Amino acid sequence: MDEADTIGGRYALDGRLGEGGMGMVYRARHIQLGKPFALKIISPAFALDAVARERFNLEAKLASEISHPNIVSVVDFGEDAKYGAYMVMELVEGEPLVSEGSLPMSIKRACDVLGQIADALEHIHKRSIIHGDVKADNIMLAVESDTSSGGSRRRRVARLLDFGLARRPGGHHHNEEESVSGSPHYLAPERAAGGPASVATDVYALGVLGYLLITGTLPFDGDVVDILTAHINQEPESLTQRRGGEIDQAIEALILRALAKDPAKRHSSAAQFRYELNTVMDMLDMGRRTRRSGVITAEGSRETIAASLFAASRLPQAVLSTDGVVKLANRAFATLLGQEDGTVEGMPVSETALAKYIPGLVRALRAAQLDGNTTERRARVFRGADQPPLELVSWLSPLPVGGDIHLIVRVDETARDDR
Repeated sequence: MDEADTIGGRYALDGRLGEGGMGMVYRARHIQLGKPFALKIISPAFALDAVARERFNLEAKLASEISHPNIVSVVDFGEDAKYGAYMVMELVEGEPLVSEGSLPMSIKRACDVLGQIADALEHIHKRSIIHGDVKADNIMLAVESDTSSGGSRRRRVARLLDFGLARRPGGHHHNEEESVSGSPHYLAPERAAGGPASVATDVYALGVLGYLLITGTLPFDGDVVDILTAHINQEPESLTQRRGGEIDQAIEALILRALAKDPAKRHSSAAQFRYELNTVMDMLDMGRRTRRSGVITAEGSRETIAASLFAASRLPQAVLSTDGVVKLANRAFATLLGQEDGTVEGMPVSETALAKYIPGLVRALRAAQLDGNTTERRARVFRGADQPPLELVSWLSPLPVGGDIHLIVRVDETARDDR
């Protein structure tokens, strides 16, 4: 390709950046604006293939619907008379997530990356989009300014790329081979067996990514058939053994839960993975947090530390008895229920405003007790025409002793144009 050419009459090519799943990616410049972009042109091998062109256009369409700080935005797409279909993305100045000598990562850095990618996946899943190809090669690290705390601190931001295998569940796909598309190293067992992509398969891929970042190796390797067979039949080696050093049990449990063979035993959403990750990170950071009065030291038993963390959490949390009575609650939970004095212990959850806000909450409590798995419920609370609705997400997780249930609630203000 002559780089003096223009694409779509608007973009001049300034050099090649790399190769995507279905085409070449170039650095491009908008001729009128002078602004740089990344521009992906469909490969000549696919340009005359109607199915491939449909998939390329679907990638551009789905990606253009998404705006999130951890996802590379598609800003334009179209058809060039000479070169065929193209899409234009924001140019991310950064480095690959994984490069020579970068693995294994520190636990803290790996968790930071996993949290950001979980946020990205939750954002697209809420819009009924499955990514279908979460892997290290599709993630870049960009160094960006963080002004959230009033300073100009620089932080590494993980950006998810390449929506070439993204789709909406139930969408019509002509290519039968798509049922087993994607990198074999990251394929969930049900995908390896030919099943469809889903939220659960993206969560599994997130687990594979975590395993790679923490241990420096993928759970399974070899030829394609060996890898797919292992996904279906073989349990991964423990992270501690694979890394060759002690890893906190909570981190181990988090990653192995995401890698469960049975989709029902994985985190039910990327948001649930994220909040379990947040809890683990808080526990590991307890001895390193600072306040104006000095350093908080992790003195006392693990139970004492956990109790302090529970009480101080900004997430509304409570412990419910087997009959649904609030046995213990933090201040954030009391505030959510409008009990500013903090007196919510002894209240049946069925009689609180939360049960009215979240239909099926009591049934979810019983289900969590019966099957021993974490149960998720979502609801929207409408507050009038002058205010956007609130989205409530609750997780009910059985505790290992006593049959009690740990309830966590997240409250989000929904954007007005969020559909």
